[in-house]
Amino acid sequence: MTEDVTFNERLAAIARALLHEPDVQATLQRVVTDAAATLDGALYASVSLVLQRRQVETPVYTDERALRADELQYELEVGPCLDAVWNQDVFQIDDLATEPRYVQWSRRVVAETGIRSSLSLQLFTDPAGVVSLGALNLYSLEPRVFDVDTRGEAVAFAAHAAIALQNARTEAHLRSGLVTRTVIGQAEGILIERLKITADEAFGVLSRLSQRSNRKLRDVARALVETGEVPST
Repeated sequence: MTEDVTFNERLAAIARALLHEPDVQATLQRVVTDAAATLDGALYASVSLVLQRRQVETPVYTDERALRADELQYELEVGPCLDAVWNQDVFQIDDLATEPRYVQWSRRVVAETGIRSSLSLQLFTDPAGVVSLGALNLYSLEPRVFDVDTRGEAVAFAAHAAIALQNARTEAHLRSGLVTRTVIGQAEGILIERLKITADEAFGVLSRLSQRSNRKLRDVARALVETGEVPST
């Protein structure tokens, strides 16, 4: 009971800290650092992050061996973290040396990194698990280190990590939108003053410049604000 309470207290503190990280990258780094330090047997940790068009990459990790184990999966297009991302919530391997499902991947991981066991958990926030943010990957140099208790703790940790990651992404999106609206408004103000036109006409000018140059509207606006030069319309 004492161990359960201790872990729950640590997890609560970690969850609060994750929600106060300044951006997505800092949140992800905190996730792997705390996972490796908190969960029994998880000597190395990484996050496989889903990008556009079902691409997956590893932006954060606590050890080069974890990164290599992930990269081999992307290279071979098979492995437990990819299964965790796309197919099921949790995927556990007790001993990579005898793992029958991913023979080529597991044998190379053992040979190149010395890793013997792994636990990958899908990061998701919707109840159905349809939208996957990625996977939290835990690795150990010892076989059979992820017992029932550790697996349960890892599931709870991954749930909090997914919420923190989604919040960080949402905040970054809102912050980006606010910056974009501010920059566009500033550019419109310059055009209104220089060309003696209305706000709607100024927005039309920016739109035409965006289409003609094949650049995003916010980039056109930012260039105008930074240089003060009004391109020929």
